[in-house]
Amino acid sequence: MKRKHAYAATVFSLIFAIQAFTQETRLSYNLQPGERYVLDVDIQQNTHSESINSEEINLFNQMKLEFNIDSTDNRGLIYMTVCYRDLLLSMLAPGLAININSGTGENRMLSDMVDSLQKGTFRVVMDHSGELKSLEGMAQLFQSLASLPAADTNEQQVILKTLDEVYGQDSFKSIFSLFVSVYPVIQPIANWTSDITYFFNTKPVQMVNRFYLTRTTDEVVIIQGLGMLNSMGEFQEKTNMGEVKSGVSGSQTYDFQMDKETGWLKRCVSRQRVVIETIIISGSYLPAGLMIPSYTETVFEVKGARL
Repeated sequence: MKRKHAYAATVFSLIFAIQAFTQETRLSYNLQPGERYVLDVDIQQNTHSESINSEEINLFNQMKLEFNIDSTDNRGLIYMTVCYRDLLLSMLAPGLAININSGTGENRMLSDMVDSLQKGTFRVVMDHSGELKSLEGMAQLFQSLASLPAADTNEQQVILKTLDEVYGQDSFKSIFSLFVSVYPVIQPIANWTSDITYFFNTKPVQMVNRFYLTRTTDEVVIIQGLGMLNSMGEFQEKTNMGEVKSGVSGSQTYDFQMDKETGWLKRCVSRQRVVIETIIISGSYLPAGLMIPSYTETVFEVKGARL
């Protein structure tokens, strides 16, 4: 009988401890209408391909995302207006004769489009866990870029495509999924998974993130995570090498510091390593069946704040 009482006391103590811990550590957003938040995102990406020319591509992408909280409702949905600020895009690929830098002002068309992009807004709805429910206005924003005057339509299409790949709907959803959709849907819980569709070089891949509530302080909630990504199937396309098929695999680590009061991200350093294996199906100068791997390492540094 004493053992049963001791066992019951232990169980009740454990339940009480878990409840107290999870009550203290709220894993959700607490954003109020009228508030403004920002995410300052720096992305440094390096790609090495073991092709004939051993191509190297270096990409630096800097952006600020401002979120204005418009309203909330009794279903737990948060309605926000979002805009881009302080955009800087630099891409260098000597083997492909690519040298793009939006910060130099040398390409007037690129500068005008970036300036116009920063003047527009779009709308987002998410729930308290950070899951993206809707995204509206992004397509119209990029349509307005296409209406800007252009002396060279070919150059215009290249710039539009580049900006869409870096700042368009798929890219925004990926950044949002990685650094906003962090919290678990079901609580209380100390570790959880999140399945997302992530766009890597415009290709949709399946990504499974596992997060762990590591510890809390008076000011921050610390969450660490590991993500595994794999292509949902083989991608088949025509390139300058001929007709090819490819598969994507990789991993990503996360180290989040989230504001304890609002749930908003304060800082995150995340590292991603991806391997793409490209196989030649048919080509004019490369043999069918040849496999060409490429390796991409990306470092995300994200800082957040309430304005």
